[in-house]
Amino acid sequence: MTDEELSPRERRYQRTQQAILEAARAIVAEGGADKLSIRAIADRIDYSPAGLYEYFGSKEEIIGALCLEGHRTLKRYMHQVPLTLPPDEYMVELGLAYIHFAIQNPDYFLLIFTTTSARPAFEGEAAGGPPEEMTDQDSSFPVLLGGVSRAVQAGKIHFLAGLGLLETAYAFWAVVHGAAMLRITYLDQMKADFDRADRLMLAAFVRGMGP
Repeated sequence: MTDEELSPRERRYQRTQQAILEAARAIVAEGGADKLSIRAIADRIDYSPAGLYEYFGSKEEIIGALCLEGHRTLKRYMHQVPLTLPPDEYMVELGLAYIHFAIQNPDYFLLIFTTTSARPAFEGEAAGGPPEEMTDQDSSFPVLLGGVSRAVQAGKIHFLAGLGLLETAYAFWAVVHGAAMLRITYLDQMKADFDRADRLMLAAFVRGMGP
């Protein structure tokens, strides 16, 4: 449904809902998820705490909505990497896009990956398979899986010894995620050419997975 098709009341509802999420994101950016509360959000937008429950059932629901926005933003960053690149170069650029997302959106990044309530649910999933949250249309994980699969098919990389697509993608993700986490936390004030280091590191890692 387009914005023009919504009633004035529905548009007001959406605007208030978005204002709540923007206030929540600002609070997280300033003080971390621990500072987020219904009252803090209500104070930020000059609203009654009880009134916020008309839009979200709990603080956890707000965190979930923010994480969903974060996942969608991360996916947009990764989709900006041209598929026309050679598969090995594509993998490097995909990793750099992930790191750039973290640097430019540290609030989203930390909320997604450090909040317990934001973790995917693995109950009932097939052994060894990713949960639904990691494979739906809002997740960037299928983009990574597709990049690894294309690089394998092109002979640019091989699956890790005795492992398959999921584990090989995990290995690449772990390297990229570690760099991103260091750059926005422990090393965020250090002056060094991390951009070049990241590019060379990822290129070397991809070469190491090759023939």
